[in-house]
Amino acid sequence: MDKLAMTTSKARGKHGIGLTADALELCEELQIPVIDRQNKGIPKLMEMHQLDCLLVEEDDELIAHWTDGGHFTYHPGMAVPRMKQLKDGEPEMLVQVAGIRPGDRILDCTMGMASDAVVMAFAAGETGHVTSLESSPLIYAITRYGLKHWPTGSWRMKEAMGRIQPVHTDYEDYLAELTGNGAEQQYDIIYFDPMFERPVMESSGIAPLRREANYAPLTQDALERARRAAKRRVVVKHRAGTLQSLTFDEILGGRYSAIAYGVLYADRNNRNNRSDDKGGENL
Repeated sequence: MDKLAMTTSKARGKHGIGLTADALELCEELQIPVIDRQNKGIPKLMEMHQLDCLLVEEDDELIAHWTDGGHFTYHPGMAVPRMKQLKDGEPEMLVQVAGIRPGDRILDCTMGMASDAVVMAFAAGETGHVTSLESSPLIYAITRYGLKHWPTGSWRMKEAMGRIQPVHTDYEDYLAELTGNGAEQQYDIIYFDPMFERPVMESSGIAPLRREANYAPLTQDALERARRAAKRRVVVKHRAGTLQSLTFDEILGGRYSAIAYGVLYADRNNRNNRSDDKGGENL
């Protein structure tokens, strides 16, 4: 794990304004040290404290800075146009494949920047809820902060973000605890979006995320644990040519899309519940 710390912006530090309560709460939860800005530049602070990464709270952003000059902050990605699709009554592939209904409880095992979690929370409506797991402390910190502070002008998006509960944990541990405690079928849908091992040119916007992402392979055992904890289905997003070692009940996706979804149904013997959800075309 990188050695990291958190500080405030130069302007705020100059006027004696420290970190917000949300930022301090993250530092306490993740045991991230807080350092005094001292009116110094970011490279100097990183050198002084021998840091690999420095989190800086500036206005409504939490920005990660690395020693090589790379930096990253929260952005919901394609969640905005995808929500507009749904609002306009147009089909959205993940929502269709997962068969999301109003009031659903959804477990997102791989939060990342929570773009999919926002879309799923919107689709599940006011009575729905998404629990999003993230094993990387840095990604967790940036996304949790971003979900609270992203300056969206859309009340629908703000409400959807508010229905997401980020949890800093590894999904293997979380699923093992769920099934070990006999808490089967606690979630209607369980979702995985494993970080693709092969770089994708059109996804260059998430490049800074790749250095912090968890590349542990998704296993069949984890999927079976997820099936036990799901009322309806487990959905895995994947790109053509990946995850060949895993077995699914069905593969769904758009005919002309490079993205597909592997689906496991909670009831192996009765998969008719998929028919009323109008999932993607069978590949």
